[in-house]
Amino acid sequence: MSVSQWKSRYAASYLGIWWTIIPPLILAVSINFVFKLVFKIEMPGYTIFALSGILPWFFLVNSLEQATNSFIVNVPLLRQGIFPQEFIPLAFVLANLINFIISLALFLPLIIFLNPRASPLLLLLPLAVSLHFIFVFGLSLLLASLNVFVRDVAHFLTTVLMIWFWVTPVFYPLDMVAFSFRWVCLLNPMTHYIVLYQKLLFYGTCPSLREMGIVLLISVFSLLLGYLYFSRKQPILSKSI
Repeated sequence: MSVSQWKSRYAASYLGIWWTIIPPLILAVSINFVFKLVFKIEMPGYTIFALSGILPWFFLVNSLEQATNSFIVNVPLLRQGIFPQEFIPLAFVLANLINFIISLALFLPLIIFLNPRASPLLLLLPLAVSLHFIFVFGLSLLLASLNVFVRDVAHFLTTVLMIWFWVTPVFYPLDMVAFSFRWVCLLNPMTHYIVLYQKLLFYGTCPSLREMGIVLLISVFSLLLGYLYFSRKQPILSKSI
């Protein structure tokens, strides 16, 4: 989805950009229902907690699902060579980044109203979003390039994302995970981004330098991995489709 496609997506919609927050809000309310009414787990402001994880998760999922097929569905652009080939998956990630930022903007007034102590820490939010974007783009570039040569990647991705969701503390606090199994979550790169958003948006606590350093390293590693693989396959990308 390019930026122009992003604009046309909401052109004939009555709710317009509100659709950027309606799906994650519905998911958050549904999870809230299951946790509070079915499992009887009490957590004040749980919907806000869930949204602080669901919104960045949607950014990851939508970007990966669309960017993975970006070279395949844009073969003419890939072969024309008018602009760098990596711009093709980048356009999809940027379009979803816009959706993510809009959903955060719609969500922030509620955060500030319900949790005033989080307000000063929102100054760190652009840094968190930037590092998250770098991570997502690096992974998108890797999967888009790999999918050209192994078409099963796009099909396998759906299953991976489903499993990935459950081992990411999106709708449950990391502290709820038994210590003996917590290492599984900590090996998951998205855990560190989700916890970062939860601290800024829900808990109103400042992340430590160690936590920020881990997120920075993951972002840099993702970008390097994606770009190195793309650079290696770039000369034969258009010929392999």
